[in-house]
Amino acid sequence: MNNKQQLIKLLSQQAEIQEIFTILNQQQISEAVLCAGAVRNLVWDALTQQKYNILRENIDIIFADQSLSYENLLTKRAIITQKHSKYLWNIQNVCQNDAASHQPFGKTIESALTTIPETCSAVGISISVQGKFEIFAPFGLEDLFNLEVHPNPNWSTDTTKLAAYQRRLQWKNWSARWSNLKFFAK
Repeated sequence: MNNKQQLIKLLSQQAEIQEIFTILNQQQISEAVLCAGAVRNLVWDALTQQKYNILRENIDIIFADQSLSYENLLTKRAIITQKHSKYLWNIQNVCQNDAASHQPFGKTIESALTTIPETCSAVGISISVQGKFEIFAPFGLEDLFNLEVHPNPNWSTDTTKLAAYQRRLQWKNWSARWSNLKFFAK
């Protein structure tokens, strides 16, 4: 089974993931992608035989809607957070973010995923109208499934971004939860 098939199998075993996409569809957040920690941690927990609990994870949702006003985004966030408070929502319209926001940004989901600092976190999933999982992984899935943390190639050549990546690794302290991770400075 390849990494993509393995990820789809893991996602299929999580009823909450289907619920999250149902909630987003009800709020008319089209083409939403669950990404970063929720996906990464699911894989790392499975690979290290730990019990995954999506309720303890940030639910990082990104979407790209250039026509949505910031006020409407705030309203949608408030409704979702109040009605579905069991989840820790982080909903971002990537079209409204920029580099200073420290959130994924860009005109498309694919371009926004390339702004996430680590290759293992730059993975997103969505569910098609037919109910099939779609995977977005601009840097592939190998680092994620090899328990390797590499800086995004766009960050590894920029000294300011590389320093931010290294601070982020210290702040996240992932090795406390997953002791067998391998970290790479460049």
